[in-house]
Amino acid sequence: MANIHIPPGAAGKRLIDWLTLQGYEIPADCGGRGTCGKCRVNVKSGRFLYYDGSEYPPDGHGQILACRAVCTPAGAEISLPDNGGSGLTTHAARQAAGKEAGYSVALDIGTTTLAASLVNRATGEVLATRSCLNPQRSYGADVISRIVACKEGGLDKLCRLVREKAAEIIRDFGSAYPDARPDCLCVAGNTTMLHIFCGISPEGIGTYPFTPVFTERRDYDGASLGLPVERVILLPSASAYIGSDITGGVYVSRMTRHSRPSVLMDIGTNGEIVLFTGRAGGMRLIAASAAAGPALEGANISCGTGGIPGGVSRVNLLKDFPGILTYSTIGDLPPVGICGSGLVDLVAALLDTGTIDETGYMEDGDFSLCGTPEARGRHVSESNGRLLQFDKIPHIGLTQRDVREFQLAKSAIFSGFSALLEHAGVSTDDIEKIYIAGGLGYYLNTTSARRTGLLPDTDPEKFCVVGNTSLAGAEACLCDSAAVDEISDIARHSEVLDLNTLPRFSELFMKNMSF
Repeated sequence: MANIHIPPGAAGKRLIDWLTLQGYEIPADCGGRGTCGKCRVNVKSGRFLYYDGSEYPPDGHGQILACRAVCTPAGAEISLPDNGGSGLTTHAARQAAGKEAGYSVALDIGTTTLAASLVNRATGEVLATRSCLNPQRSYGADVISRIVACKEGGLDKLCRLVREKAAEIIRDFGSAYPDARPDCLCVAGNTTMLHIFCGISPEGIGTYPFTPVFTERRDYDGASLGLPVERVILLPSASAYIGSDITGGVYVSRMTRHSRPSVLMDIGTNGEIVLFTGRAGGMRLIAASAAAGPALEGANISCGTGGIPGGVSRVNLLKDFPGILTYSTIGDLPPVGICGSGLVDLVAALLDTGTIDETGYMEDGDFSLCGTPEARGRHVSESNGRLLQFDKIPHIGLTQRDVREFQLAKSAIFSGFSALLEHAGVSTDDIEKIYIAGGLGYYLNTTSARRTGLLPDTDPEKFCVVGNTSLAGAEACLCDSAAVDEISDIARHSEVLDLNTLPRFSELFMKNMSF
């Protein structure tokens, strides 16, 4: 990337805030507390200060943390590492039947990723898709960090970032398909993201009793939100932590059509789980959200990254060569970090080799996948199986702290699943299908996930990977107005549990920390 000039007029501003205002997307998984190290920038010339006014010298690699640096009247020149990318997301394998006319855009606002599609409402055909990392990530990797940022006066900035990105996507679709200019935007997402999109503070979601300002469907004039469409529809949520990404997922998965129990699991920063009890169980919809934290999306992991080009997305043990691993990266590019699906694979492989024991302990303290002479991984092309070699790659590995972060995340999700089933009196054997939703879920190796205890160790045939059902739900609503009513019914009839009030959840959480 070309050098970025920091003008004298930026003096007194945090570097990350100035960069964000200029349109640069800077990851700050820790919410700007200086603990994750993901916002490093390269200093070419000039100087910066710490908050206390003391000099902030670059480290031995010529880098500083943008969230800790304050600009000075002297100005500076910096460059940014490549943190762009589309995120791990994929379209659900379902095409809506068209009953409407015209063209519209469906938008899924995830904490980590935005995904959008241009839809022909008359035919249900998806003409184009686009995804990108959520530009709000400069304010933290999880919803709690975003809520705190809003509480501290950042609501307008966060709202502007996501609306501007949505407007950019809509205009790009219109430019690429001039005969299919969209007139409507349908939005799905978690409840916090929907509040911020509307410019409404989500502060009530962050503290007990976790009360959102709204959960119902909302309709807006596009111009009032600064969007180049005539109208905007926000799909209904069920609660503070069961958003329209989940209610839409229940709808498009058709899980309520099973006579036996079925489960939808959306694996990400929040692990949302919905159980349909089946006909014999009273046809109840019971939902819960497990606060897994952002480890499975690359945050809080020393070499973690989002689903960007070069992210390690697959790891396997190399047959006939004990202890040697193969890995592949997004786009078959030189590795830059490890994303969620690669992390699950790597932990599973290290459990199989005994590098990690059942308690999560690593005797050596860390494991090097690549980037050092002692590294035990080989890069394999996803396209033709060739072993790839790169001259200069950063060290990518797994530390003891990374394993602990993963254990917290996987235990939260699996314990939420187990507690929900216990509450409803349903066993894993009773379940007919387990739908795995979300971008990360699509790329997740369910064998690795079962090996690590992220998913239940049950018949592999029960798992059905359904992709981005949040986006598919928005598409369905564009093509058939009756779909919005059905999703509203799902939201109204969902029984939402607070896992922390279930007597067994804490016990299960401690038990499931082990592998």
